[in-house]
Formats: sequence, structure tokens, C-alpha cells
Amino acid sequence: MIKEYYRPESLEDALKLLTDREKFLSPLGGGTKISRHRMDYDGVVDLQSAGLDKIGVEGQGVKVGAMVRLETLLGHEEIHPEIKRAVSIDSNQNIRNMASLGGWLVSADGRSILSTVLLALDATLTWEPGPKRVQMGNWLPLRDIEAPGVLMTSMEWHLHSYLTFEYVARSPKDRPILIVAAAQWGSGRTRIVLGGYGKMPIVAMDGTESPGADAAARDAYAEAADKWATADYRRNVAAKLALRCLERIDAIKESEV
Repeated sequence: MIKEYYRPESLEDALKLLTDREKFLSPLGGGTKISRHRMDYDGVVDLQSAGLDKIGVEGQGVKVGAMVRLETLLGHEEIHPEIKRAVSIDSNQNIRNMASLGGWLVSADGRSILSTVLLALDATLTWEPGPKRVQMGNWLPLRDIEAPGVLMTSMEWHLHSYLTFEYVARSPKDRPILIVAAAQWGSGRTRIVLGGYGKMPIVAMDGTESPGADAAARDAYAEAADKWATADYRRNVAAKLALRCLERIDAIKESEV
């Protein structure tokens, strides 16, 4: 039950409400989190009119407002095709029309392909008040403990990174039981992230050399057992998918020559 509802017309007004210690208000994005969790709220601050729904290029990066709908990502030319593919697999059109990117990252678990891919890109989150810029990989482990601020306003990642992912699910419509995403930059830096298990995706490798990606993936999921798959299955398949992701990146590079 929502007891109070506010719809500020600016970010500044939204922050005033969210930092009011007497009101105890929660930010409202697309509403998918609230609809999934039946609980009472003292009040919500609807962010639809707060100006957080823009996508733009800044230098070598793309900046996406936290209120950008997942469906909007699919139609924007600056969004990497693999991010669009992740969005399409993660959610149906009804969810995509409602869910905001910020709300998705706050509530998604380790079986989200989109969260896994953005972690592979080493996305940076901006929080208010501040602003405070926090790497997604530093924020995720503390997500349920302490937020960097009262409101995530945007996220950024490098515009020209190579990016691929592979996943395994028990059926085409089922959620993944294993996700492997790989990102590589012009400097040679390579980042392998694993998802499909637990509360959040994890970084298996981040370095300047891609050899050893299979061993890193295997080690990272050595104890990743749950009711969906054994640890042995995940670690062995993760090693193979990590190599496959890097092979796909090499093929993209060769096609550009």
C-alpha cells in the first residue's frame, strides 16, 4: 500500500523529497519492483518527470539516465547490439515498457543477462546527492547493505568496447542458469563476467591478457551450485563459453580489418 505519492518536475525537487528525514519516501521508477514486492510504503517519489530519461554520448562513453525504459534501449543507435540482445532475452515487451534501467539494476539478481553484460563493460553509476560515481562492480556486493546515495541518476560505459555474451537455459523461455559475458577494450584489457547464479553476477577475470579466461571462469564458479545446476556443470561450461566469447570478439576484429 502506498500512503503518499509525489511526482516532482525536476531532479532537485526529487532529491528534496528523498532526503527529507521525516517522510521516509522511496523512489519510484517503472514500478516493476513495487508490483513484485507486496508491502506498505510510507510514500513514493515518481521520477517520470525528473529529467532522468535521456541517452547521450559524452566523449568516448554513452550515458543513460536511470529512468530510461528498457524498451527505449532497443531503439537507440548508440546502444551496443549485445546490450539490446540481453534486454530482449531478459524481459518481455510489457516489462520493457514499464521497467527503467536503474530500477532493473537495483532489483535484478545474478540470472539477469543485462546486469551481467553491463558489469562486463565496467559500467559506472552516478548517485545523488553528490554526485557520487561508483563502479558497478564495487556497488553490487553492497547493494542490499548501504546505497551510495538516495537515488541512482545515470550509468555510463565505454562506447566502442568489444562485447559478447553466451548463455545456457533449460528452455528458450526459461531464465539462464549460466551466463558468460566478455568485454575487451582497445588497450587489450579483457573482462570476463559470470552470471546465472546467486544474487548478482561476478567478475571472473579483468586484466590485459585474455589467455587463461577458461581457467578463470572455471575457478570463479567452483562452488556455484543450486537447484538449477551443479557447480561442476557450471564451471566446466563457463570455461567453454568464455573461450567462445573471446573467439567471437576475435572474429569481429578480423572483420574490421
